[in-house]
Amino acid sequence: MATNNEAPLGSTENPIKFKDQDFETLQAECLKSGVLFSDPTFPAEQKSIGTPEDPDPKKAIQWKRPKEISKNAVFVEDTTATTDICQGQLGNCWLLAALSCLTAHPSLFMKVVPPNQSLSDRYAGIFHFKFWQYGEWVEVVVDDRLPVREGRLLFSYSRTRNEFWSALVEKAYAKLIGSYGSLKGGNISEGMEDFTGGIARSLEISSRTPRVLWRSLAAALSRGSLLSCFIQAKSASDIGKVTGEGLIKGHAYAITDADKLTKPSDEILLLRLRNPWGFIEYCGPWSDKGKEWENVDPTEKERIEVKCVEDGEFWISAEDFSNLFDVVELCSVNPDSYDEESTLASWAITEHEGCWLLGSSAGGSRKYNKTFWKNPQYTLVLKEKDENEDEDDDDDVGDDGEDGDDEMEDPTVTPDPKKKAEKQKQKVKRCTVLVELLQKNRRQRDKLNFLHIAFHIYKVPSENTCLDRSFFMKNRPACRSGKYKAQRGVWRKMRLDPGTYVIVVSTYRPNIPGEFFVRTFSKIGNTLETQDFACTSSFSQVMTAPVSSKDQERVEMTFDKQAGLDDRLNVKDIMKLFNSVLEKDYHLPLETCRELIFGEDTKGRCALSREQAGTLLASVRNLQVQLSLCAHVCVCVCVDESHVSVTDAALFFSPSFLSLMRILLEA
Repeated sequence: MATNNEAPLGSTENPIKFKDQDFETLQAECLKSGVLFSDPTFPAEQKSIGTPEDPDPKKAIQWKRPKEISKNAVFVEDTTATTDICQGQLGNCWLLAALSCLTAHPSLFMKVVPPNQSLSDRYAGIFHFKFWQYGEWVEVVVDDRLPVREGRLLFSYSRTRNEFWSALVEKAYAKLIGSYGSLKGGNISEGMEDFTGGIARSLEISSRTPRVLWRSLAAALSRGSLLSCFIQAKSASDIGKVTGEGLIKGHAYAITDADKLTKPSDEILLLRLRNPWGFIEYCGPWSDKGKEWENVDPTEKERIEVKCVEDGEFWISAEDFSNLFDVVELCSVNPDSYDEESTLASWAITEHEGCWLLGSSAGGSRKYNKTFWKNPQYTLVLKEKDENEDEDDDDDVGDDGEDGDDEMEDPTVTPDPKKKAEKQKQKVKRCTVLVELLQKNRRQRDKLNFLHIAFHIYKVPSENTCLDRSFFMKNRPACRSGKYKAQRGVWRKMRLDPGTYVIVVSTYRPNIPGEFFVRTFSKIGNTLETQDFACTSSFSQVMTAPVSSKDQERVEMTFDKQAGLDDRLNVKDIMKLFNSVLEKDYHLPLETCRELIFGEDTKGRCALSREQAGTLLASVRNLQVQLSLCAHVCVCVCVDESHVSVTDAALFFSPSFLSLMRILLEA
């Protein structure tokens, strides 16, 4: 646990240790023993590779360390240039494009790739990297055994062939989410967010003129935002096809710079793009070998680093960019990632985590009006007005879909670009806020399993009360994220009047369990809080009973023996602890313990601290004691605008109902 002198657990300075592996401890052990590190939690086996499409499965895969692949192997050679990273035999250009963007920001890069790592000094075959995961930074340790076929790296590699930092970052990220196969197919925004902790969103290129778009992108780059872009493929068969201009459909490109050339009668606006493959470049006007450069002063060409080399990086005019590309992905970096001198000091991110529980808080979309009100609700209070309108605003207002928003998105339908009136209406509002909803832990081994998610925002009176069914039957939302989308995150940027709002987060269909993370990016002084359910119970005092000395002693003893480095117990250890104290008739199954833990503030780790475990144990134990004293009980809870009486103690204490009651009766 962090002391007063330590940074908070989960910060970049004090990250969560993934798999309870501490880099410094493991490195010291390896240096002392003289044995290179071999990671038992991500072994050099097929299960770590998973099931990416293998173009040549008959040729064996070997696992080799960098110095076995290249005699001149280094971790980083000179600088981490954007041209270093090349894609291997894995469909993860989204991840590598995000990594290319990151290399343009050294301070951010060092948060993901800690300095002082080497294949020579204090080399022990072990490396560590840090990734943002839903409000916390996680440190992932890996060994340096990499999958190789016929002497070449199977997946990402450096263009110099003897540099290995990008391959090791890729391996660490694969370990974090399960396997290399889990990296296949993704959204650039995922990588951008997990490398920075920022908020990523999409811009429809057709919604702006080339000049306005260039100005927005240049402003975003100057503020340290990460940018990438792609051409939408109309069908699966179109993905990977090369256009006549040398661009690849459905492929992610990093936008690394914006510049302009001034001529006596004209001004040329340029954008620099990077193809993570490291080859196949744009061949149109202003490309590396474009004839347009012949009339440009050599000093200007040198200034903007025009290179006639097939390295995947090239310049393109803003006008051609607007005609050829469809979508820009933009990531505004978390203010915490900037130095203290940052101009973003007046902005802050507010974060909350929660879950949709079967039969409880998974109410579904507004289409299901009997249960929609049960979805998690968050109060948003806007007080701080914008000082100025930003002419170079780098954001769209969010996902389209104002009409019929309680439908699921059809990925084959292009959003309607004719929404300018709505956007102008948004611009006259006085408080800028960006809301993002992420679903957690849906990128499972070798497959994606995203739910359709969305959020709605309602203007409400200032009283902090939970909105019931009648409110939603009579009121329409002031704003929403758009149609329900099966992707990790949905977002919307708004300019709203000062006041109190409630954000309701939901899946499209009810009774679908899942975890989520919601956050707002707004001026300091605005707040986001959890809504309390307006429930009553004769057991409310029982749920806040103090921990007995005997139970506290048992908790301390269990934590001393079983707790991990973060001083927390996982769900299995909590189940063992509780069942060692409770009477046999009241033993709790694993799923009930998991749902009980979700009701505590655990940042989604499904683990409890000493204090949380003691409090929860006291609540459950005292509740069971009270139930054992009476044959019948009467508990009133506010459900669907009516009072439901539960008179059978056995029914009341069934595992599924206990899980629900713990959340409803939480103090």
